[in-house]
Amino acid sequence: MVKYLIAVLFFVSVAVRAQEPITFSTADSITYQCYLTGDWEKLIKTGKEAIDQNIDYKRLRQRMGFAYFARADYYASQLQYEKALTFDAFDPDTRLYLYYCGINTGNEAYARYHAEKLTNELRQKINEQAVKPVDAIDLEYNFKANNVRTRSNPSYYRAGVNSQLGYRLTLYQSVSNYQQIIANQQTRQPEYFALLDWSITSHLSLDVAYHYLNLGVDGYKYPGNMVFAALSTSINRFTLGINGSVLKINSGNFQQFGFHAGVTLPGKSSIYLKSSVNGLIGQGEKRLIYNQVAGLRLVNKLWAEGNVTCGNIKNYNDHNSLYIYNSFDPTTFRTGVTLFWSPVKIITLFGNYSYELKQIELNNNTYQQHSFSGGIIWKF
Repeated sequence: MVKYLIAVLFFVSVAVRAQEPITFSTADSITYQCYLTGDWEKLIKTGKEAIDQNIDYKRLRQRMGFAYFARADYYASQLQYEKALTFDAFDPDTRLYLYYCGINTGNEAYARYHAEKLTNELRQKINEQAVKPVDAIDLEYNFKANNVRTRSNPSYYRAGVNSQLGYRLTLYQSVSNYQQIIANQQTRQPEYFALLDWSITSHLSLDVAYHYLNLGVDGYKYPGNMVFAALSTSINRFTLGINGSVLKINSGNFQQFGFHAGVTLPGKSSIYLKSSVNGLIGQGEKRLIYNQVAGLRLVNKLWAEGNVTCGNIKNYNDHNSLYIYNSFDPTTFRTGVTLFWSPVKIITLFGNYSYELKQIELNNNTYQQHSFSGGIIWKF
């Protein structure tokens, strides 16, 4: 009987000690030992307990940030290092890992914002320069197939170059051409596009773009111009933004206003969702266009992304106005899937298939069109 009583008292005393508030010394000692031994789970658990007891300081957040980083949970790591930054905005280790978090979450603008705050020695170590005249190039080709006798199969090709004008300022430029024969009339549309991106803060960016179109129908020219602006914020896993544009072409003037939101879910697949709603006004019409994107990592270096666009998208623009859909026959529904593969760090290959439902405005007849795209992004 005495034996059982002693055992009960022992477990009660252990439970009481477990419920006792953690002290600064205990939290600091345990998290430091876990950092040295690589016990990331215990480090994170102890860190959370300390924070719940209002014990919070730079080294604790840095250790928790490193633990999450070691587990490849880069968004959680970023959150901890940003907390560490509130205690010491000049700590180079904190800035360096925030840079790495940006790189590993695909947010290069965030990464370069923190790279600017590093010492020259650290910037040389990670090979980041303020100015890169040619940071990346990309090539894209698109072919569409339909079964309408009065419409040929259209084609589109594009080449772009990205330049870093500073740690927080990027210029992207692109030239492209679209061609199709409609009712025995040759249609060509060469285009020029320029987008300036400015990282106002690590979480807030401003995009300003200009898009020139030079539509030609059987030798007659109908030039068009678009200006575009967007303000976007990214807070860890979440993104929000608003945008607006004005398009002036031969068929009239069109204004577009939109809102978008996105989230990346926890987990190794890094599933992400992006939704946007845009209003298009012009020529006495008011239209709403909804777009939904969902993507995930299938395996290492291979990603898949699906998208659906609902609504009449004639004279609609997306991807920060890189693409303007002003074809003679409006698209009323579109869905597709894109695969991205990075065989090596500096190269990304992509391929896309899309199904489009088109409408002939003269008689309201509809037809189907199948779109195939492929391209490469080469980062220097």
